Amino acid sequence: MTSMRGIDLNLLLVFEALYETRSVSRAGARLGLSQSATSHALGRLREACRDELFLRAPTGMTPTPVANRIFPEIHVALGALRQSVEEARGFDPASSTRRFEIAIPHPLGPEFALRIRDAALQAAPGVRLRFDTRTLADDAPVLMREGLLDLAVDWIAAEDDRFVNRRLFDDSLVIVARGDHPRATPRMGWKDLAKEEFVRCHRRAFERRPKALSGKLWDLMADSRLTVSEYLEVPFVVGRTDYLGVLPKTMEHIARTDLRMIVIEVPGPAIRIPIWLVWHEGRRRDAGHAWLRALVHREMQAAAVEAGLLVDASSPK
Repeated sequence: MTSMRGIDLNLLLVFEALYETRSVSRAGARLGLSQSATSHALGRLREACRDELFLRAPTGMTPTPVANRIFPEIHVALGALRQSVEEARGFDPASSTRRFEIAIPHPLGPEFALRIRDAALQAAPGVRLRFDTRTLADDAPVLMREGLLDLAVDWIAAEDDRFVNRRLFDDSLVIVARGDHPRATPRMGWKDLAKEEFVRCHRRAFERRPKALSGKLWDLMADSRLTVSEYLEVPFVVGRTDYLGVLPKTMEHIARTDLRMIVIEVPGPAIRIPIWLVWHEGRRRDAGHAWLRALVHREMQAAAVEAGLLVDASSPK
């Protein structure tokens, strides 16, 4: 848009909703508008931008290159405006309709996301949380700088001094085998483990790899003939073969209780992998963001207590 003169700012809300939902009806429902009113607003947007913005396709409304180019700036600007209004009024979880984006690339990201979602629903039924659990989210710091991502729960702390890294708890590692594995026992030593075949996960790039993910255990798995993409795939393979696998300790209860697997302690000193809550310091004075940080911190530490990784929700084990 070359000029904002004469443009109803409500149209920008319609544009954002259309871009995110790819549907006139869903965008209207989000904004409390009828389908005809949303279509009319789209027509005004097209006239103002001198571009179609969205083209009809079998899978929904497809944004044009112009729409793709202007969306990030509009989204950030609207987010800043919402934040300013929230700060002026104070943040009331019970009545807020704010939206937050959370990245959880931890292997238990889906379970943590559901836990956080349920807790937020109790305190703030109108708040919308969106989660991304994809592995290797190297663009997370950039997205947080731009306001497109509110916070991340990750194995890797952000190195930029403009970010805040809050240690949630220390995860660890365990080895698992299927329940009727012919040789596996809970106290296997290195010599016994060296005789077994392992399934392993693709490792992060060196600069994105926790320092604890190295050493004798990883050397043992170096020649594995089966490599998978995600830790959640490991139990699928282990349960159907004689392969052993390595999982975060936070997944131990699933392996032991739900899947009836043998859990084997890693020989030697405990492997500690810090789990971090990461966010950009520009959000420090944002009351809504502070509420979100407190909620995620509480739920993640409660999960760590249940996994036996913390003695209580305030003091690391």
